[in-house]
Amino acid sequence: MRTLNLVFLLIQMVILSSCQTPKPNIVFLLADDYGWNDIGFHGSRQVKTPFLDKLANEGVILNNYYVSPLCTPSRAALMTGRHPVRTGLQYYVIEAGQRLGVPLNYKLMPEYLNDLGYESHIVGKWHLGFFHRNYTPTYRGFKSFYGYYMGHNDYFDHHDYEGPPVDRNWWGLDWHYDQDMTLTDVYSDFGVYSTRVFARRAGGIIAQHDFESKPLFLYVPFQSVHTANYLTDPLQVPQDTEFQFPYIWDNRRRKYVGNVYEMDVAVSNIYRALESRGVLDNTIIVFSTDNGGAPNGYDSNYGSNFPLRAGKGYFFEGGARGVGFVWGDVFKKRSGEVSMDLMHVSDWMPTLYEAAGGSVGKLGDIDGHSLWPVLTGVNRTCPRSEVLVNLNPVLNSKAIKVGKYKYLLNPYDRWDADYDNWFKAAGDEPFSFEEMLPNTTQAQIWCGEVPTDIDTKCHSKITGLDECVFDIESDPCEYYNLVDEPQFKQVKEDLLKRVEYWEGLQVDPLIPGYDALGNPKYQNNVFKPWTTDPRIPPNGL
Repeated sequence: MRTLNLVFLLIQMVILSSCQTPKPNIVFLLADDYGWNDIGFHGSRQVKTPFLDKLANEGVILNNYYVSPLCTPSRAALMTGRHPVRTGLQYYVIEAGQRLGVPLNYKLMPEYLNDLGYESHIVGKWHLGFFHRNYTPTYRGFKSFYGYYMGHNDYFDHHDYEGPPVDRNWWGLDWHYDQDMTLTDVYSDFGVYSTRVFARRAGGIIAQHDFESKPLFLYVPFQSVHTANYLTDPLQVPQDTEFQFPYIWDNRRRKYVGNVYEMDVAVSNIYRALESRGVLDNTIIVFSTDNGGAPNGYDSNYGSNFPLRAGKGYFFEGGARGVGFVWGDVFKKRSGEVSMDLMHVSDWMPTLYEAAGGSVGKLGDIDGHSLWPVLTGVNRTCPRSEVLVNLNPVLNSKAIKVGKYKYLLNPYDRWDADYDNWFKAAGDEPFSFEEMLPNTTQAQIWCGEVPTDIDTKCHSKITGLDECVFDIESDPCEYYNLVDEPQFKQVKEDLLKRVEYWEGLQVDPLIPGYDALGNPKYQNNVFKPWTTDPRIPPNGL
């Protein structure tokens, strides 16, 4: 009798395990410095993104989605589920020679997913620290890494020109294949466009992965559409691709659009690789930018965030409101929707962890919310009601959005430039590089003609501060500053209370100085880990 019961129990266990839904494969595609108006589903008639538009329109477009205005902070939030003000990475980006990275006491997304049985790989740009090997991707949960450690790179020769402000002559290779904690420099891709290299590598991972034994987490942070190194040509695209856009009169914008198109083709190739393995029906694809586009020569680039205000490095919508969507069979209840559910880049970690079958409560003290029930249509009540854009105590710049209202103080962040020019760069002819037509797609934001009386300095006559309050729901282009309007006095006070709350949680920004030993000339002209001391030094050292 005992034997029969045991046999019956084993049969039940086999039946139960065979009925369980397998964990989904997760492919996270991250664009770099991608402009709001540089994708078809936001209304651009100039940029060609047929495959990204196809996926977005079959999935759920995220039109109320926020990222950090700069790349390292966004990537840190993505990987940790914590706002950059909680990890000390809120000030700027990690630069060559800095002994800086995501502090080692924070567990990253691939490590959490690996605990659930995933195998994790990264292809592309890291930008989360490499001064010591413990900060590199294969020491932080990824089985393999193919790409570059720093913030930008040459698309063809894969070398970079970076270094401390007092010595910009650091030059070296930044191209690596790291496997199972073995770090290897790669020279064989010289002359091959990086976007094509990444698509080929991602396809190879998909082709070789054993989907029967474990689900795949594939993170593809593209180099596109960031500029290349600044020593030679910062705008790089294969000539045959550039020539597909002869109708674009400005050759700089033409190269940028070609760069976007190369990324679209790469996404298509990654999709086809998944399709050839027969795993699309159990795959989640996420597409996101890390921050807004860099327009009109800013950072030597020519993106467009029209009609959103400003761009990369600024706390206005053009810098922090991100292009994004999700795709997959699991989203079929909301397929074709343009979601206005409020979301922040830190939400991806708990959202994808829950999608993978994990309990969000095990993630500890994070700032992200799981939007998994919301995105899949199971529960349409969004758990997020506010987004902290950033606090930068060094420059006393702040921005927060609560509900439909947004408060900004000194919103220029790192670059306090001539803002009149940056505003034009974001949205007025001829700086937007194309004539826009209203309401051409369901996901387009349209604010009408740019008013002539805009407060470009975001200034309060009452306080004398460069501050503003916007109703983002009715004024997503941030045309009308309400900060001095009597009826919005309480709104401003409520927003400032939430700023104070976050100021109570933030840690001091990590701003170590530059270590001369990080110069690639000491590492055979290669940017790679250079110290045996994994500690992040005090600021200024």
